Amino acid sequence: MSVDHLQFLKNKFIQDLEEAEEEHTGENEIPLLPHFLGIKGVLEAKEITSSTPICLKNCLYDAMSALEECVVLSEKREPRKKKDGPMRGYTLAEHWFMHKT
Repeated sequence: MSVDHLQFLKNKFIQDLEEAEEEHTGENEIPLLPHFLGIKGVLEAKEITSSTPICLKNCLYDAMSALEECVVLSEKREPRKKKDGPMRGYTLAEHWFMHKT
């Protein structure tokens, strides 16, 4: 049962990330996208077996939750043309959220 549950969560995260990438490109790119792609790479390389610890489910839930929050942030933010500088086009509140996550 736990193997099926973990495999479902793994596939759901990968599928949600791929959908979010397709929908949010260009100026409304998902914040922290490189981090999510790194997680995706690790998950794709990881095979879920009966010896995989069930505590991985908490990590997967956290990753999916963070992805959802970043997608919502991407949908709410207005496109900004100037992305150079220390804030890279984000407001102070958006910047705080990304560092909190």
